[in-house]
This record gives sequence, structure tokens and C-alpha cells, in this order.
Amino acid sequence: MESNTQTVTIKLDKSHVAVAITLILLCCIVGGYFVAYTIKPPGYHIIYILDNQGQAVNYPRTLVINQNNTFTTPLVVTNNMHTSQEYQVQVKIVHNTFIFPVDAPPYKTYEFTLNDEQSWDNQTPITINEEGNYIVVFELYAKNDGNYVFTDNFCKLYITVIADNA
Repeated sequence: MESNTQTVTIKLDKSHVAVAITLILLCCIVGGYFVAYTIKPPGYHIIYILDNQGQAVNYPRTLVINQNNTFTTPLVVTNNMHTSQEYQVQVKIVHNTFIFPVDAPPYKTYEFTLNDEQSWDNQTPITINEEGNYIVVFELYAKNDGNYVFTDNFCKLYITVIADNA
């Protein structure tokens, strides 16, 4: 059996190769500019708590009734939604939870409006007067069509409250 095979040879000179490389580089530069400067990432919300030194390190862990059963933690919310946004933070104190938002009445509620890239910083005092193990939950809600909707953003602080043995 005979094989009919043909070989095609294309000869490119240096000027054709240079033009092809230049076009590829130009497409990469224009595409990179488009991606970097015209496509905005989706908006997002940020909520976090700090310790009294403004760091995320030395949170209160143990409270003693009638001695130091009140603590204050800085709470920060930042709006990166590319537009002004109305927010609500619900602070809840519970014994145990695995589901968010927590199905419990709020201990405190804060409502405020932030412009794009603006932050809200608040000193949040919390008092617990009964012994036990607690989770202090900070839940972030954003107003959407007139109602506050949970943003799936939250912070938790685990606290043990003990009796004063004096």
C-alpha cells in the first residue's frame, strides 16, 4: 500500500516573526489594562474586632463577676460595596452556636450609614453578670430593599465568666 504524504514547508523571515511577537505583546498589554482598570471586583463588607491595643491579639478571655465583668472591644465595619450602604450590627451573647445568624435576641444593636471605602469604629462595652461559658457574636447586616439582610459576615469572641472568690 502506498502512502501519500505531503510535507508543507513555510518559510518565515525575521520581519514576519517580529510583527507576530509585536502583535502578541500589544494584545497582552491592552488586555492587561482592560482587566486591571476597567473591571471592578465585586463589592464586599468587612467586620472585625480588636483588642484594647488596636490589634487582633490580646482579647479578653476570662471575666470575674463583681471585679471585671465588663470589657470594651473596638468594633470596626468597612464598606467596600462601591456605593453608600446602610448597616446594622447585632451583638448577641449566647452559650453555644454553630449556625449564623444566631437565633437569639440582640444584646445591643447599632445602625449607621457608610459611604464607599468608609469605616465605622465603635468602642463596644459588654457586661456579663452570670457564670458560664459564652460566645459574644457580632453579626453584620446590610439594608437591601428596605430590610436588613445578614451579610454572612460575623465575629466571635469566646468568654468564660467566673465567680468572685474573695
